[in-house]
Amino acid sequence: MVDLIPLMGYFFVIATFLFIIAVTIAQARRSHNLKHAESYYSLVLSIISLILSFIVLCLFISLDFLMGLIISLCFGTLFGLFLVFNLLHFLITRNRPVQVSQHDVDYSGRENFKHELFRKIFHIILFFGIIALLVIAFEVLHFLNGDGEFQLILDTYWGNLDGSDMHLLHSQDFGQGIIFMLFSLLTTLFTMNEGARLGKWFFFPLEKLASFGVREKEKDTVASYVYFVVGIMFAATFLYPIPVFSVIGILCFADTAASLFGRKFGTHKLQFNKSKSWEGSIAGFAVSLLVTILIVGPIWGLVASVVFLVTDAITPTLPLSDNIAIPVFVSAAYLFLSFLQIPMESIIFSLLG
Repeated sequence: MVDLIPLMGYFFVIATFLFIIAVTIAQARRSHNLKHAESYYSLVLSIISLILSFIVLCLFISLDFLMGLIISLCFGTLFGLFLVFNLLHFLITRNRPVQVSQHDVDYSGRENFKHELFRKIFHIILFFGIIALLVIAFEVLHFLNGDGEFQLILDTYWGNLDGSDMHLLHSQDFGQGIIFMLFSLLTTLFTMNEGARLGKWFFFPLEKLASFGVREKEKDTVASYVYFVVGIMFAATFLYPIPVFSVIGILCFADTAASLFGRKFGTHKLQFNKSKSWEGSIAGFAVSLLVTILIVGPIWGLVASVVFLVTDAITPTLPLSDNIAIPVFVSAAYLFLSFLQIPMESIIFSLLG
């Protein structure tokens, strides 16, 4: 029985990735048929990110009884409910006439400041929720193991606080694994929702509720929240928890500042991208610099902020969603800095030491 639980954990890890990748490939083919370049290339980058994460996970994952049990319970429950919902939906609707409806939700008027603020609030709540979850879990481990094991818990939970050796492929640290599993669950959940909303390949009960966060330009394509969680999954595959926090912080605060400030005060458009403004770009860069300096220090923060500024400025002229482009490009920059042995100097998390 003890050996069976880790095997079940491995099974659900593989099944989850195969499900997400399969649905994402189907969505990419759909976007290609619709000739929607931004959605198509964003999904292609998402697929590449997922495959890389899957390969690294298969090479380095090691599940004990507890982790196998947690993964089996979380993903087993999610997929079990998914199958039950679809079975009940099939039994209820199988004798009903097919009703053709393009969109049951009115997506018009969703490109305004108010709706964008509503969407960004979810990101900010998620940011503080993740930090609270990891800090609470860390304190619980510290309490259970006592002060004598503090340094060991610190190293295995948060990784090297200076970011060293992060560029080397290795098994995930405990905190890194928590972030990865959380965003794997969210990615699975959102993939199910988008498959039901767009492809009508299956039924998902949150389809209508999640649709209220979808912008008008996304009514026929995958919503940006999918790219958000896939991007953080990719970051959590390679980065220690603290740099992952900074990536999430950039998406939650800097991207929010650039979007909202640009919509409210953006009168001077970028010459090469008329959908973006100098006011929004400068606001986003300033907020990114503030957030990242606090989390990863001045050098890493400046590099990440420049990457954010350039990525945000060239999308969607470069047909990519910034929600997938920013985490992938910033993660690559962090790995390069770690490879160069340039130390990370977290101001906030240095208090842990």
